[in-house]
Amino acid sequence: MERVSPTRINLLLKKQEIKQLISGIELLRHKKDVLLKEFFSAIGPLSSLYQQLEIASKKALFSLVLSLGFLGKEKILSYGFSPERELEVDLQERNLWGVRVPELKEEVNIKKLEFGKMGTSVYLEDTQEKFAEFLKVSLRVLPEEIKIKRLGKEIKSISRKVNYLEKYVLPALLFQVKYIQESLNEYESQDIFRLKRIKKKKIA
Repeated sequence: MERVSPTRINLLLKKQEIKQLISGIELLRHKKDVLLKEFFSAIGPLSSLYQQLEIASKKALFSLVLSLGFLGKEKILSYGFSPERELEVDLQERNLWGVRVPELKEEVNIKKLEFGKMGTSVYLEDTQEKFAEFLKVSLRVLPEEIKIKRLGKEIKSISRKVNYLEKYVLPALLFQVKYIQESLNEYESQDIFRLKRIKKKKIA
């Protein structure tokens, strides 16, 4: 523990530190409450997205199985040599009390493959459509997962800080204030005692 001289100036300084510390703890608690509200409000939508993702994945895999059955593995693999497409994702960040959380601003537009001379089929078109939907949902899930993880990490960090400040820092400051106050009272009592002795000597 920090050693402190029992002076009135230090007493005032320590009391000011306690006041600022309590204010800081209250601010941290408020921040935690705001982040908790945001955290729990994000759980429902993420759970819904997980359900959508599961449905989309099942539909995509079922469609792929049909395509493989009707077109064959080699035919399906040949479409993998189609021209590549660029996928533009408008992912931005929002600041929540110092926590940077990603947000998908617009729904991703996935262009269809151009098969050219190879031609296509209803099975392949359906498979492409189902996997495009699966990808769209996946891209909506990702930023929400990152948001939940970052909020959870920050909430835990705040809880640890508040716990440390309340259990160790605040009691230490209160002890120092008590020590200074008691020391000053003792000095004052000693001064009064000396003055009384001096007064008695003068009278005698």
